[in-house]
Amino acid sequence: MNIVLYTVPTIEPIDLMALKGHLRIELDQTAEDETLEGWIQTAREHVETITRRQLLTATWDLSLDEFPDKDFIVLPFGNLQDVAPTQYVKYKDSDETVTTMTVNTDYIWETNGDGFGRIVLPYGDPWPSFTPWPSNPISIRFVCGWTSAALVPSKIKSAIKLICGDLYENREATLTQAQGNIMDNKTVDRLLWPCRLWGAF
Repeated sequence: MNIVLYTVPTIEPIDLMALKGHLRIELDQTAEDETLEGWIQTAREHVETITRRQLLTATWDLSLDEFPDKDFIVLPFGNLQDVAPTQYVKYKDSDETVTTMTVNTDYIWETNGDGFGRIVLPYGDPWPSFTPWPSNPISIRFVCGWTSAALVPSKIKSAIKLICGDLYENREATLTQAQGNIMDNKTVDRLLWPCRLWGAF
């Protein structure tokens, strides 16, 4: 199995003004705006690693060596979005012939709210039988994440602000083991614990 990010989010869970308010920085002070925006992205990516979620809309490519024994394929990161033109399931045989499966005929998308989405076979139907191409013969492109910053849970936004606050206060610091890690914030851990996706991946 191989998972590759295809398109990145175009927005962040919190904006620059919200972070400045949290850090008590005057809104008209712009000298560090680029740094602050970079920290927002860094904090969001760190939170995605902890929670195993895609926070905001992004497109991913999942590659498999074979179809599973079960009648479904679990997709990572949660918040699978409705079928869109960019989503597909394809397989390549040993002759390099690529076949695109037909949604709602060969399979269906199961979004499952903010949990793991799935690709599911219609009742009684098997996966295609074919001689696979030796490298990543099955390709699944899917879109996941909350569709707007307003939908991201407040616990996650608070954790992002706290991480940015730690980076702001401890920039370029080399901490000793006794001082701990900038990213090792117990409040952040408590906020994100109920947001983490468990199992499957």
